[in-house]
Amino acid sequence: MIQLNVSPLYMSRADETAPTLEQIPAMQRRRLSGIAKLALNSAIQSLNSEPVDYIVWASQYGDEHKTLKILADVLQDQTPSPTQFSTSVHNAIAGLYSILCQDATPSTSLAASWSEALIEAYAWLKTMPQPHDARVLVVYYDEALPEIYQEFQPFSGFAMSAVISLATPNLQLDLTALTHHRHKYLDAQKFYDFWQQSEQSLEYSQTQAWQKC
Repeated sequence: MIQLNVSPLYMSRADETAPTLEQIPAMQRRRLSGIAKLALNSAIQSLNSEPVDYIVWASQYGDEHKTLKILADVLQDQTPSPTQFSTSVHNAIAGLYSILCQDATPSTSLAASWSEALIEAYAWLKTMPQPHDARVLVVYYDEALPEIYQEFQPFSGFAMSAVISLATPNLQLDLTALTHHRHKYLDAQKFYDFWQQSEQSLEYSQTQAWQKC
């Protein structure tokens, strides 16, 4: 059982505008993929000009649409674009954020669920000399795979973020009760619904790994 403090969640959805991206030059902003825009928008909103000590970026599929385009080019005997390749890897969005926002904060990029990203943040915080003074930004983002993939399941792209610390815990996470979804985006969506509840029902708390405290 671990305890964390979770700041207000910021959810960015594909059908909404991303006002915080206006600080990124228009030419560079246009080159961002849809999922990159969502992830950066949520990250910037969570930070709100307040620095953190570490960033955990998490996604199951990443920017898989770009990977498929590269594979299609190879099948057509075309040379893949180096730029397209460099922005298709799983840590590309972390790199884009660092460059575009001029933020050199150390980070990691995981193929993980929201809950698994929280565990990563907790583990990092516990390694700090003064863990209760440190803060970690956690950003989860995903969009549906292209339909050609067998694992394709339709859902709207989204990103969700929060700043995590150990001071004044408001969330208790039971590692043994975590649900390992085949589609990891479900974990983030269910956590968002759980976190919006004004009161936590007994029935709900008995079936989930998360409890408010």
